[in-house]
Amino acid sequence: MPSSSNNSPLIRYYSKLVETYIQLTLYEEAEATASRVLAVDPSNLIVRLKRGHARRRIGHLVGALADFETVLSIPPKPNTAQVLHYDEALRQRDIVIDILGVSYHELASAHTSQIALYNKPIYTDNPPSPNEKESLDEPSATPCRFYNHLGCRRGKKCTFSHAPDVRSIRDDRGKNVCLFFLIGKCKWDMFTCIYSHSKDDLAPEYKVDDTSRPAWWEDPLRREVVSERIMERDARRKKLHEQNELAKQRNSKKSKKKKKKNGNVDSNGKTNKPPASSSSHSNGDETLIFEWESDSDGEFEEEFEDVESPDVDLLSYEVKPWEHEVTKVTALLVALHP
Repeated sequence: MPSSSNNSPLIRYYSKLVETYIQLTLYEEAEATASRVLAVDPSNLIVRLKRGHARRRIGHLVGALADFETVLSIPPKPNTAQVLHYDEALRQRDIVIDILGVSYHELASAHTSQIALYNKPIYTDNPPSPNEKESLDEPSATPCRFYNHLGCRRGKKCTFSHAPDVRSIRDDRGKNVCLFFLIGKCKWDMFTCIYSHSKDDLAPEYKVDDTSRPAWWEDPLRREVVSERIMERDARRKKLHEQNELAKQRNSKKSKKKKKKNGNVDSNGKTNKPPASSSSHSNGDETLIFEWESDSDGEFEEEFEDVESPDVDLLSYEVKPWEHEVTKVTALLVALHP
């Protein structure tokens, strides 16, 4: 288990997952994922701020207020991103107080047990011991279809992912249920999809304070909103992939032209080598050609770090994720992008 510091790639992965769930209006999943992160890293104020936002959108106003007040209790360092997070928490807190009509201190004095329940895990400067920590599943490039169906015998030794991701939500048994199945747009059946197609272990409703509301997939209006957000996101990813491939082709052609132009032999009998390429350069018409290199810090670079990677999505091209034969995938990509 990696360190629970804010620089941990595993914590960053789950933090991005929370943010993506919020963008997809999956606020219940965002709250649950953020709570798992805070159980491991209670001092992560960014995730706590995201959880407060998700709680406010769900209607958990008391819990949202507890999260925002916790963020505001830590003075930000000047001229850092913490100032922006502090200002956002202040703005969100004022919205909640305006809705509730009561301040956090008045609420805490009247409902101490409720505040303590919503504020767990409580922020502390002393990190929990390894024995007290909950564990976060480490994701990999490809989800494990066995884990999401009948169960995986390999457990932690499995090289495939048992972790939640942006194409699924977690049920009560820890399996990942297909988002596309829940919105009625999965192109695979229950046997071939890498994710679970069962609603049996999903909570049919969520409790919001003293009332209950149906789960989003049981509410036609909310399901339609989620479906639109998911399809918009996938359209952006496909467009980004097309731009990626186009940039690679343009860079390849320009590199070949340079080799032809500079590949002549000089007076000493040596072949001139083309200059080293940079991450971006002009193609002559004042437009940039990018090499599409990662801009993340190399110290914590991991294959699973980017939740919404612009790399090719095999599912979008009718390739099942458990088909890893290089020849099949290569042949398909060549056919798609000759």
